[in-house]
Amino acid sequence: MKLYLECIPCILRQALDTARLVTDNEQLQRRALQAALQAISRTSWEGTPLTVAKHVHRAVREALDCPDPYAEIKRLHDRQALELYPRLQQVVAEADDSLRTAVKIAMAGNIMDLGVSNSFDVEATLQRVLQSSFAIDHFAQFREAVNRARRVLYLADNAGEIVFDRVLLSQLGEREITVAVKSEPFINDAMRSDALEAGIDELAEIITVPPAADISAFGAAWTEADLIVLKGQANYEAYSAATGPIYFLLLAKCDFVAQEAGVNKGDMILQAGVS
Repeated sequence: MKLYLECIPCILRQALDTARLVTDNEQLQRRALQAALQAISRTSWEGTPLTVAKHVHRAVREALDCPDPYAEIKRLHDRQALELYPRLQQVVAEADDSLRTAVKIAMAGNIMDLGVSNSFDVEATLQRVLQSSFAIDHFAQFREAVNRARRVLYLADNAGEIVFDRVLLSQLGEREITVAVKSEPFINDAMRSDALEAGIDELAEIITVPPAADISAFGAAWTEADLIVLKGQANYEAYSAATGPIYFLLLAKCDFVAQEAGVNKGDMILQAGVS
């Protein structure tokens, strides 16, 4: 997805949110914003929004001398989601179509995105998603792809949300599954510790890649996959032009993501990529 001019103030808002999370000291907050502005001026705007945001958040972390500003919040989100996990499993077990319901539950978890908003209502989102239809509905193709697949690559998005992803991963059966998480902090994106907390290692191999990584960073996990699931808005932004056996699963939480996809803000997207 291309970078819109409106993405720049959004990324700066993220930088300020991060600074205010770490400190009440206005001088340090100012230093963080200055670092963000310098990073924006040094970074090409020809890439994706995520490419610019990656450099900005690195600069902000360095300016604040805080390696992972969202570490405590991520642990909290993981614990909150794990408390819901037995109930989510029960919803799937009682569903007429367990795979479709598991996909919807995974999508509901996508609301746990601090890059978009500092607050969200998981319960309300879960109920809405379970009762709604996909705005882009390639579920039939997705089911066929799951049935054919021997090797699956799943790009996770956020902490807490990754517990919801486990609900879907558990429906994929006896397949060779690889789950990719971030190798360095990026807002509240899931890292290896979050994946382990969520029990993903019981279902899949866990690999780590940087934010906005080139496809080559995934190695054989990408090139040999029969099914690639790109979860969340950031992965849509980063890899919407990628080719392969790709399916995007996300809530459209941004006006411009919705515009790119041709849906309304808040809609559910289950979209096949370009093969």
